[in-house]
Amino acid sequence: MNPLAALSIAYLLITVCSASILYFSFNGKIDASGKYFFLGELTIIPGILGIALINLKPQFLRPELLFIVNASVWISNVCVLFSTYALSSTTNLRKFTLAILFSAIYASVIEVLRYQNASINTLTLFVSITDVLFCFWTYFICKSTKENDLQNNLFFGWFKYIEVMLGLFAIIRIISCLTNDAPINARIPSTPATIFYILFMILNVFRYISYQSLRISWVDPRTNSINPLNRNLAVVTQEKNSLLQGLIASNRVIGIGAMASSLAHQLSQPLTTIGLQTETLKRDLSKDSQNEDTVTALDKINVQLSKLSNLVLNLRQLFNTNQNEFYSINLSSAIDEIIEIIEPTINSKNIHLKQSIVKELNILGDAIQIQQVLINLLNNAIDAIETSNPPTREIRIAASSVNDLATIHIKDTGGGIDSKALPSIFELYKTTKKDGMGIGLWLSKTIINRHRGEIFAENNSIGGATFTIKLPLSPSHS
Repeated sequence: MNPLAALSIAYLLITVCSASILYFSFNGKIDASGKYFFLGELTIIPGILGIALINLKPQFLRPELLFIVNASVWISNVCVLFSTYALSSTTNLRKFTLAILFSAIYASVIEVLRYQNASINTLTLFVSITDVLFCFWTYFICKSTKENDLQNNLFFGWFKYIEVMLGLFAIIRIISCLTNDAPINARIPSTPATIFYILFMILNVFRYISYQSLRISWVDPRTNSINPLNRNLAVVTQEKNSLLQGLIASNRVIGIGAMASSLAHQLSQPLTTIGLQTETLKRDLSKDSQNEDTVTALDKINVQLSKLSNLVLNLRQLFNTNQNEFYSINLSSAIDEIIEIIEPTINSKNIHLKQSIVKELNILGDAIQIQQVLINLLNNAIDAIETSNPPTREIRIAASSVNDLATIHIKDTGGGIDSKALPSIFELYKTTKKDGMGIGLWLSKTIINRHRGEIFAENNSIGGATFTIKLPLSPSHS
């Protein structure tokens, strides 16, 4: 038997089995990505069957069957491409239909060239170029996804690099078209072609295994959808999210002690002023009340009351655990509120605070959680300066926009971070403080990751450390 015929039959059986396993693993409840991938497994079956028939009996070598083979392979590639895209984004049925139509038209063009007696090298070259485009397009979709959990998934990485390897295989076919009279082609059962398609089949099997393993080991954060493959993982993920919400709430409470003196300082001034103005009002009324003076005194009271009310409102929001929705927030205003709260503590410790904050920085997120991260980092900076007691006691906070990102820098002149501890500083239970719990920075990183951002730390060349936060700007940001 023609070796490529035997290989095609084996690949056909593997594909039927993998499609069946995928379908029954989901118990028919397949999401968009799973549907596209399952459709890709199904649509390539006619193409594999056509290659087997052509290699079994030459009389099957007809334009109609060759059209089916090429169209089947490219439609399958379209399905895999859309399956990959659907993992992190919403797909468009109209675009999918147009891609299927393009595949069919391109397969027709190949048959027109064949009818005009184009050489097998030319036909194989056109087919291989299209295969390269599909493979690397799928790879760049994988690479450009902004879903952190997906990017960090081991099997997603396998899937991504298998697409690169399949693209390289297609490039090898292109080279064979340009250098050999008999290119690597599924209709030419040469030894190089047989070895090529054995490796090609192995890669496709591993691509299926990678996708199946990905769906077992990853839960879509957009829907937290549970399927028979990832049921246990989804339950654990939900429990982890519940625990995380509890830790976020607990960490807010931990900050109360650090801000207690600041709160007392902030409240004492308005209360003292209210008392003085009240006494002034009483004294004026007890003599000869003048409306103008009374109104002036009342205005001053109202100003101080407004300050006090805003402060209490900000602190009440800071410790509110019921806000979980993301919405467009003004980052510069959120930073200003935190500075207003923490500045008295900084001043009392003789630390100079320098600010460089660009106004109207809008991000999509939870203002309270972002403020929680900033309070944590500022408190750490204060502790670092208090512990090392450097000649220059200074904290710099800067916020600006670079490209599509809002960037925040918090820089201190403390003792810096131990170089051995720096790589693991954001890990849970890792701390450089004697009385630290190792939760604050881990929780800060977790919050920033949930906002699709990044946070990292580095030591300054002249001493101290800098923490940098990068967050995507809101789509409405102008």
